[in-house]
Amino acid sequence: MQSRRFPPLPVIGIVTVVYFIAGKLGLSLAFLNASASPVWPPAGIALAVLLLFGYRIWPAIFVGAFLVNATTAGNVATSLAIATGNTLEAVSGAWLVNRFAGGTSVFDRPQGVFKFALAVVVSTIVSPIFGVTSLALGGFANWANYGAIWLTWWLGDATGDLLI
Repeated sequence: MQSRRFPPLPVIGIVTVVYFIAGKLGLSLAFLNASASPVWPPAGIALAVLLLFGYRIWPAIFVGAFLVNATTAGNVATSLAIATGNTLEAVSGAWLVNRFAGGTSVFDRPQGVFKFALAVVVSTIVSPIFGVTSLALGGFANWANYGAIWLTWWLGDATGDLLI
């Protein structure tokens, strides 16, 4: 049973730092837009820590995502929007895995693996909607490239979830 308390600050700090470092490494692969990577390990890290520590670890994901984006491209508003999308994506993915795929025992049965993959495909739609829309509205991405950036972002997040 998961605790109803927030995780200790050192745990939140460690998750934030790990997310940030993984984010910087992931963005080194970006080619279409500075904020959209074809492989995004932080998505998988966020999903894993939410499944292991519970939903109350979300502030670590939010802060890590904000810091990655605030130090990459965009401005405070776009960084907040991207961090919100990244956090909601991870929380929705964890909820889907917990609700429909058996939570942390998801890989115990073949149907759990299929349900996990389905949860990944569905939940990773959230972040690119927030991210690419905020970048385009902020003038940091061209609307003409919206679809290509969105697809790259979605594939990167899904790949990160599946790899981690």
